[in-house]
Amino acid sequence: MRACRPQGRLAPVIEALLPPAAAGGAPAQRPYLLFVRAGTASTHARMIGEDPARNWDCCVSWYVPPQPERLAEIYCGGGFNKLDGFLEFWGEVPRPAPWRYVMIMDDDVYLRPGDLSRFFALCDRHGTRLAQPALRWLTNTTLNSLVRNPACVLRRVSCVEVMAPCFATATLETLLPTFGLTRSTWGADVAWAGELAAQGVPLYVVDAVAMDHTRSGDGRPTAFYRKLRAMGVDPQEELARVRRQYPAFPGPRTLPGGHVYRPELPAALAPAALWLVERMKFLVRLRKKTLRVVRARPRAVLQALPVAVAAAYCRVYHSR
Repeated sequence: MRACRPQGRLAPVIEALLPPAAAGGAPAQRPYLLFVRAGTASTHARMIGEDPARNWDCCVSWYVPPQPERLAEIYCGGGFNKLDGFLEFWGEVPRPAPWRYVMIMDDDVYLRPGDLSRFFALCDRHGTRLAQPALRWLTNTTLNSLVRNPACVLRRVSCVEVMAPCFATATLETLLPTFGLTRSTWGADVAWAGELAAQGVPLYVVDAVAMDHTRSGDGRPTAFYRKLRAMGVDPQEELARVRRQYPAFPGPRTLPGGHVYRPELPAALAPAALWLVERMKFLVRLRKKTLRVVRARPRAVLQALPVAVAAAYCRVYHSR
């Protein structure tokens, strides 16, 4: 396949990343790309600084006025949301694209030093088509199925989340028509799961690499969600509409098989270890509910705490 030349205002920047033989379709010097939709508190600068031998290029798409930094390889803007911004950028990338894998990340996701490079290498080694890093147990989570299970290297799941999906480039090209299904981006991950399930393509959480979701929102709408509300867009309604388009989607869950277990686990025990950890994830949900109550009613919680401690002491004392 003949490579297209980069087009538009980003053409000189993208072309500079390609080695001299790129006109024949050679890969970029770094084989992977992190695309981050960034505000002023974005984690990308920290991740770049902490991974000097990184195997990934970085494209920063600002949703705020461009910031005075020169850390990433590519800077751009535009688009109403993260997926719109990515489509604008991707339209200027030559074909075949110079990266084998592309992660599209929110700016409040953080991977520890070297972990993103390790994640990309694992995806490439195992030939994943769509995957994401696992979420740490004590970070801000939405779906328990995406929380890390230490029994696995890769765990097969029914869907990944829109906050940090990682696509094999060929798979990304087939899924681009789904990027504009909603204005909120809610439901895009359901569409990806539905489209790939119909093709028999497995989706994975990479449990060998975990990430932090650094902002919880505390139930308060961000500027993006206030803008959606002003437009009359309800993310929940958009999600429901997409789910109706994919009625076979079973909901977020760990699937029964297709996992890659940690090599040090005895093969006979690995499935039981996975099952046990999955059952323990109710603790993640319990912690989340408790924090929500504490944030909503801190004074009431503090007033009730001495009573709860005294009651617990009495139970222990009388059981002796």
